[in-house]
Amino acid sequence: MGTAAMANAEPVKLAERYEIQPGAPIPLLNAVGGNAFTAKALREKRIEPFAIICHGAMLPRMDICSTVGSLDNATHMRLLDWGLVDWPQDRGRRYCLVFERPGGKRLMGSLHDTLDPMPEDQLTRQIVHPLVSALKELSSRGVVHGAIRPTNLFYRDLAGGGLMLGDCVSTQPGYGQPVLLETIERGMANPAGRGTGIVADDLYSLGVTLLILALGRNPLAGLDDDAILQAKMERGSYPALVQQHRLPLAINEVVRGLLVDDPKQRWTLNDLDLWVAGRRLSPKQPQISRRAARPLEFQGAEYWHCRTLARAFARHAPAAASVIESGELDKWLRRSMGDEVRAEAVSNAIQTASSGKGGSQGDRLVARVCIALDPTAPIRYRGRAMMPDGIATMLADAFMRGESPQAVAEVIANQLPMFWVNVQADFKPEFVPLVQTYDQLRGFLDRSSHGLGVERVLYEMNPTMPCMSALVAKQLPTTPAELLRALDWIAAGGERHKDPIDRQIAAFLGARNKRGDELLFTQLGSGVEPMRRVIAMLTILSDIQARTGVDGLTHLASWVVALLDPAFRRFHNRPQQQEVRKMADAAAHNGRLTELLKVVDDPEALRRDRLEFEAAQIAYREADAEMDKIRHTISDRNAIIETSGRQVAAIVSSLLSTVLVAGIILFFAF
Repeated sequence: MGTAAMANAEPVKLAERYEIQPGAPIPLLNAVGGNAFTAKALREKRIEPFAIICHGAMLPRMDICSTVGSLDNATHMRLLDWGLVDWPQDRGRRYCLVFERPGGKRLMGSLHDTLDPMPEDQLTRQIVHPLVSALKELSSRGVVHGAIRPTNLFYRDLAGGGLMLGDCVSTQPGYGQPVLLETIERGMANPAGRGTGIVADDLYSLGVTLLILALGRNPLAGLDDDAILQAKMERGSYPALVQQHRLPLAINEVVRGLLVDDPKQRWTLNDLDLWVAGRRLSPKQPQISRRAARPLEFQGAEYWHCRTLARAFARHAPAAASVIESGELDKWLRRSMGDEVRAEAVSNAIQTASSGKGGSQGDRLVARVCIALDPTAPIRYRGRAMMPDGIATMLADAFMRGESPQAVAEVIANQLPMFWVNVQADFKPEFVPLVQTYDQLRGFLDRSSHGLGVERVLYEMNPTMPCMSALVAKQLPTTPAELLRALDWIAAGGERHKDPIDRQIAAFLGARNKRGDELLFTQLGSGVEPMRRVIAMLTILSDIQARTGVDGLTHLASWVVALLDPAFRRFHNRPQQQEVRKMADAAAHNGRLTELLKVVDDPEALRRDRLEFEAAQIAYREADAEMDKIRHTISDRNAIIETSGRQVAAIVSSLLSTVLVAGIILFFAF
């Protein structure tokens, strides 16, 4: 739909509580995850809301909406409602997030903007106080914000007295964060693969935000993302960002504490509380990574640190594989770097690289060696980088953008998350369920039948993921009940040229309906007999309808009936077959898939039909045998004529003899 048509589009409603105006955008309130539009509250007239309509290829954080929506304080942009709306531009549905509109403007429109440097007392009052309070409340509820930056802060009113945190729901954590505001590790990952992160990541972003506002500008505005990362890795975040700038003493202290690259040494929320209370903490010195006595030359450049070398290896995998296999890397680690522990980790990576599945040996080798060289960095494989807890969103992003998920699937198949866990210096309790999860997911990947494979992994890893089947993707069904309604809507439009269950739908239902019969999905393959396949589809759909209570699926039922011809032909009795077709049409008219299944897959009716057919077969064979006997008997015509002639001659001779004897007797008698 064009811009002019959108301007004249009718308002859309979210659950009869809010009305969104597609023709009234608010560009100044746009978010990374979607565009802002004017909204109107239909019940609470005192509220002035606005809506963010999420982009079609974006998966919002629907799992935290209820938590964020329950926050009722001035430090967060208030989330009023959320859900799916029919969006005229797509002729489908979109995620919709309704917020209370901030009274003032955005603090910074872009990181390229400049503003007057904030004095220390203003930073403390308007930034540190409210944001620490906001982060403490989020942390107490187990939520990471993931979008703290100057461009996501808003004045609560026109007077510019107080600030609030903006949206953290329309995108996954860190998705819209510039590399400048992310830790080194998260900055190296693809935006979709940064993972949920921890509170320490939010605190790092807060430290960069304070620095930008204290200076009134971005200190690295002239550098691209690669250069920013390189500077952080070589010098440490605080020296790379602050450089020679002079900050107020108190602000410098908090910025230094928040920009420590080791998350264990970084300031915590408690440290910030102490700082706000007036206590001055001892400054934490940045830890500089070990530097080699001699550099390793690779691709025309010299590398003195394991982290920068690992990053270069990941970018030039074929050349890196040659260096690794030649033994040059091992020699450099032991002699120039003097790091026997790292050298042994690399040796273990080389030995285990051949045990994976998918991808080339070289890709697996380089991925494992990069993890061994830089354990806290993201997993890097075939040009993609993702944290272990970001693999799920990385996979979701690939499917939503219509890109191949193969590389992400191979990360799991090659057990790279498990290897990443094994090389970590500090074991964390959350690693145990992480390893168990990926072990189970590999089991799904090893089997390629319907309901399994990479599609099943997608839905198991992303509980809020809508079904991505091409049949229903525009409707964004997130539950089995919504999927049934979406299929019925599709069928109403006459799109019945495909089966109602494809690989995506099978995987979606397998993940969302744990009580279903997994064996039924094995009957959906193209090599399965058509009758068995269509009965399996109907059984799955009828089970979902029975469990969800969705009624009136007349169009979907009619769609299934059109596919049931092989099932009807199972009935040998023609009148019975016609009767079953009529009963199926009646069940479809009522929209009851369970009733339709009983009609076409009634064991008792099929048994009676089979017995009657077998009896008819026996009677037919007996009649056929008798006919064969008759045909055999009359097949020898000459024999029949000769035998019959002899019998007639004998009879005639007998009769003539009798008449002659009788005549002689009568002659002599008289």
